[in-house]
Amino acid sequence: MTNPLATETLKQLRIIISAVRQHFRALEEACGVSGAQIWILSAIAETPGITVSQLGKTLSVHVSTVSNMLDKLAKAGLVERLRREDDRRVVNLHLTAEGQAVLARAPQPLTGLVPHALENLPEPALVRLNEDLALLIQQMQYVDHGNADKPLSVLVR
Repeated sequence: MTNPLATETLKQLRIIISAVRQHFRALEEACGVSGAQIWILSAIAETPGITVSQLGKTLSVHVSTVSNMLDKLAKAGLVERLRREDDRRVVNLHLTAEGQAVLARAPQPLTGLVPHALENLPEPALVRLNEDLALLIQQMQYVDHGNADKPLSVLVR
């Protein structure tokens, strides 16, 4: 790279990726589950009784991704799926006592470093960052837009 600003920007991206990996490792060591699973547990804790489709919207990930992760969490005894009495098609999600204990051990922020940081950026900065990242993506080859709906913890392993 010959452009010093491009080099500095690349270094900043490396710092972000490294911090994300470090946070996910700390989550897995403290809790025994992945960062994405902690994110799911925290969303269920925030909205007990949330449905699978609502959870997918909340996390901004595909419903099939959420369903697969919920299967693992349910098998581990961390989440329970309860069918509504008035409409058996609707499944509401709740944390078990063990799920709550896992969440209590998790390092903050539960949503992950990047989503937490993005939520806390001032609106004008977030707008600029969004526009600038779109320009960066346009310059890249081998971009898989399907990855936009996957949790970061899955992508940075």
